[in-house]
Amino acid sequence: MKLVIEDDAGTRSVVPFTAEELTLGRAAEGVAWRLPDRNVSRRHARFTRASGAVFVEDLGSLTGTWLNGERITGRRRVRPGDLVEIGDYDLVVAPEGLEAGGPGAPPPLPAAPEPSPAAPPAAPGPAASPAAARPVRLGRVAALGVLALGVGLLAGLLLGRLSR
Repeated sequence: MKLVIEDDAGTRSVVPFTAEELTLGRAAEGVAWRLPDRNVSRRHARFTRASGAVFVEDLGSLTGTWLNGERITGRRRVRPGDLVEIGDYDLVVAPEGLEAGGPGAPPPLPAAPEPSPAAPPAAPGPAASPAAARPVRLGRVAALGVLALGVGLLAGLLLGRLSR
């Protein structure tokens, strides 16, 4: 197995996942893979393998570790296609045999699920706080803006045809 890591600039790194444990963080020492971003704690998260399954756990980081858009606590199983977010990094566990770039490369990393615009905001509870809210990345905001613009143009064209 390998870990495919993509930063906010779109640069990908492929990290072989040969040991039973892979710790990631900002520290220069004591981690298997360094994520040099100020939104990453020194020892941020740990990936482990057990019985053929891969798990991720947050190591008490300030900004949290996110699995498919949900902040995790404790150890959580990571399945193929799941998106793990650490700071400004997107991570996916991929099977061996896929090379970075070119034919057979890992597919683009999936975007974190966005909340439905029609859904009412969740009421804050004891586990939720403004500090725990996931920061929205500029790229995702721009993509939503482009999507909204496209929908608006399409609606305008349809209304124009209907009014003839």
